[in-house]
Amino acid sequence: MITYNVFFVIKNILFLRFLLIIGSVLFTGCEASNNLATHKNDATVDSNESALLNIIAKEEKNNGIPDNMLNSIIAVESNHMPYVVNKSGKTYRFKSKENAANFIKSSVKEGSKNISVGCSQLHYKTHKRNFASVEDMLEPEKNISYAANLLKNLRNRYGSWEKATKMYHSSRENYNKAYYKKVMRQYLKTKSKDRKQTTHSI
Repeated sequence: MITYNVFFVIKNILFLRFLLIIGSVLFTGCEASNNLATHKNDATVDSNESALLNIIAKEEKNNGIPDNMLNSIIAVESNHMPYVVNKSGKTYRFKSKENAANFIKSSVKEGSKNISVGCSQLHYKTHKRNFASVEDMLEPEKNISYAANLLKNLRNRYGSWEKATKMYHSSRENYNKAYYKKVMRQYLKTKSKDRKQTTHSI
């Protein structure tokens, strides 16, 4: 009887150790998968921002906008995030164009009138007629291209990039003066960063 009990206890101990080993392997595998997924997401975010910066640089060049001027405006407006919607002063960030478009459509149905769209934060009511659809307005390349052309036209109309930047935001001086200062801080910050990178590369 004693021998049988000892055998039974040893058998249970070995079985428990087996379960612990299996559990450890499974946990390590899940942790590795989670880390891999995180890195993939980070890579996607970096890739998206890099693509936006390339589009912005191309539109600045095509429209004769000073380097990093439009880039600074978009940094202030959306932090280079493509599917941003501002509704009545509150910012909403979406992972997909479809989700952002659905939010805009439902907000319009509810009667919301103060809505800004995409990375360039184009005012929906003012500019929607120049786009085929809400989804079209959210498309980063079209959104940025439109913003670049708008900024260029404002410069031609008002005679300087300072006034163009102010009017891009608002015609009301009590709003656009503070906005211009914010854009210029970003502009100088970006210029300083570019100089450091150039010096480091040399």
